[in-house]
Amino acid sequence: MSDGTHTEEAFFKSHFLKTIDSLTNGSEVLLAYDGVLNVDTISRLETEVEGKVTALQIPKGPLKKIFFISVEALQNMLIHGGKDEMGHQHNYFILSKNHTKVEIITSNLVPNGTIERLKGDVERLNSFNDPAELKNYYMEHLEKNEISDKGGAGLGFITIAMKSGNKLGYEFDKISDKLSLFLLKSTVNLE
Repeated sequence: MSDGTHTEEAFFKSHFLKTIDSLTNGSEVLLAYDGVLNVDTISRLETEVEGKVTALQIPKGPLKKIFFISVEALQNMLIHGGKDEMGHQHNYFILSKNHTKVEIITSNLVPNGTIERLKGDVERLNSFNDPAELKNYYMEHLEKNEISDKGGAGLGFITIAMKSGNKLGYEFDKISDKLSLFLLKSTVNLE
């Protein structure tokens, strides 16, 4: 294992633990995963998310939103997450709940050169105050049908924002000259 990989892995582990510790206001961690994502891991996590939120007897509307956002966020991390010099992805996923909301927190590596674009994308989505405006933005994006080099059309963040109905939270923490940790937080209201 190279020093760079160890650095990224240790950074993610530390950040993961700090994020869990920062959950307050009576939040309960329903599911927390720190590690490598692959198709099998995502399938297992999707099953665990479904089981956890179904057991809470959350109303059907928020339940569907939580599951949809979780699946979309996990897929986004797998497909678009950056890799360290050894070709490893570093990710984490946290699902937490308090009496009014469920939060889906995801984190993955991103190349530093993509930070400004990602910030702009999230801030653009957060600028919409009317759900109809966000839906129009989604339709415009869909009509352009621009497929990225990783096979996506850039709709993931948009669909997460639409389903959430809330502003997306985000942060970037620099790991090295090449890579940063990108955290995305989605909130689903239970009422």
